[in-house]
Parts: sequence; structure tokens; C-alpha cells
Amino acid sequence: MFNYLTQISHLPSLYHKLVTIKTFKASRLPFLGLSVLAMSSMIACHHQSASVPIESSIMTGDTVEIVQQGIEKSRQGDYKAALADFNQVIAENPQDINAYYNRGYVYSGLGEFDKALADFSQALKLDPQMGEAYVNRGNVYLQLGQDKKAIADYEKALKINPNDAFAQNNLGLAHLNSASPELAKIDFTEAVNLDPNYGEAYFNRGLAFVDLGLPQQAIADFQKAAQIWQEQGEETSAQAALEQINALKSVNNSSQTP
Repeated sequence: MFNYLTQISHLPSLYHKLVTIKTFKASRLPFLGLSVLAMSSMIACHHQSASVPIESSIMTGDTVEIVQQGIEKSRQGDYKAALADFNQVIAENPQDINAYYNRGYVYSGLGEFDKALADFSQALKLDPQMGEAYVNRGNVYLQLGQDKKAIADYEKALKINPNDAFAQNNLGLAHLNSASPELAKIDFTEAVNLDPNYGEAYFNRGLAFVDLGLPQQAIADFQKAAQIWQEQGEETSAQAALEQINALKSVNNSSQTP
């Protein structure tokens, strides 16, 4: 089966989000969405989902500040400096979910996928209801070609948050890569139902339609993706969708030539 992750390297990042710490009391830390690690070889989704609380042990003000510093460094792409910050926090508090989760983000950015898996798994051990950690661990599995494990993690994430269009889209990618385009089509349809302005999901459903031998439906979805991306100022992604349309039309014209 063709690997779609390597085909569409110019689209936005696959990873889900960082943990952002706000002021808190006792043992509760808010979980705030923002775009996580950009991996240039991955397709899919600069996409947000709702904030949810996560469990964490009580931290000192200094530790909170260090995690925040690490998050800012991660946003700027300075993963090695961010890694040092998260390592320091974990050394001081081995139960800190935020540091494990965000360090997993950083390890993913550095291409150290085994370490990323370990950190996302540790975050889930500390809080089994942390849906975003399931999504990001699934993304690492997807990057490694372990589609069945990716599917399992996305399904767990969707049980926790059924309205997560990002997870639904990435579940579709895993199904697409595992030669199940019909299941992928269903996943992408659910993603666009959850978020009608989700260009990546339309684009990916177009890929599923190609696999299913339905070029007209594929063209319609690529056109929708291009329209959304043009409205959002994502010209490179819009051009990728238009190129898919041109390629399909070219194949169709060739097949009709005597």
C-alpha cells in the first residue's frame, strides 16, 4: 500500500499540541490546546481541540516556570534547549505529566521516536484519560509504520473525546495506510462533519476516493480543500490540492484518448 505520509510532505504537521500551564490550585492543571511539533515528513493537521483538565502533582512556582520556558522554546523550534528544561523538571518531580508529555513532543521533533513513545506512555500511565497523549503516541506509531498501534491509540483518544476532529482525521490516515480506504473515507467524513473548515480532512478523503476508484468524488474534495486553504491563506497546501486535481484530470483524459 502506498504510504501517504511521504507523498504529502508539504502539508501541515501531524502532531497534536503542547501542554500549557496556567495558574492552578492543589493538584489540577489545565490542558490547553496549541499546535504541536512540526514534522516535515508528515501529513495532516494543524488543528485544535477543547481544553481538558489533567492530573498532575503539586509543583513549585519555579518548576512551573521551567515547564513554561520549555514550551516557549519548543514553539520556537529550539528542541534541545526545551529538552534540558523538561529533563530538569522530571528530575525534580518524576510525577509531572506536563513535562513528560511535552518532552515527548520534543523527542518527536528530534526524531527520537522510542523516547517519544516512552514519554507519551508515561504521561498516560499517570493519567489514562489524557486523550492528547493517545493521539500523539498514535502519531509516532504512524510515523514508524505501525498502523495497527496507531489505530488503537486514535480509537482510545476518540472514546475520551468523540469530538476531536484531529484524532478522527489521523485515524483515517492510519486506515488509509493499512489498505482500508472505505474505513478511511468514513473517518474523514466524520472529521469534516466535526469541522467543516478542515481542509486536510477533505484532502485526505480525496485520497481515499482515489483508492476507491472514484475520481469525480476525489476531485470534488480536492477542490473543497483548495478553497478552504486559499481562504485561510495556505497557498502551498492549496496548490497541492490543485495539483492532485490536475493529475486526476490528466489520467482521465489519457484513458479517453484512442
